[in-house]
Amino acid sequence: MSKKKFEEFVIKLSEDPKLNQSYIENPEAVMKDFGLEDNEIKAVMTGETKEIEKLTGTKAVCINIVMLMKDDK
Repeated sequence: MSKKKFEEFVIKLSEDPKLNQSYIENPEAVMKDFGLEDNEIKAVMTGETKEIEKLTGTKAVCINIVMLMKDDK
């Protein structure tokens, strides 16, 4: 698990409108393409906030933003 990679993904997702749109359309594929690990993808896809917090070591608001974007379809 790469905490840095997950954080990089969240930042890029908030800054890149094309990535954001792709994520809304197919979040799992976008996370895989970005290089997130299966356990990170599973945590986001299932909405396991506690697991995401454990993976990142933070209770950052960005966790909820990522989950909201995913549910915005």
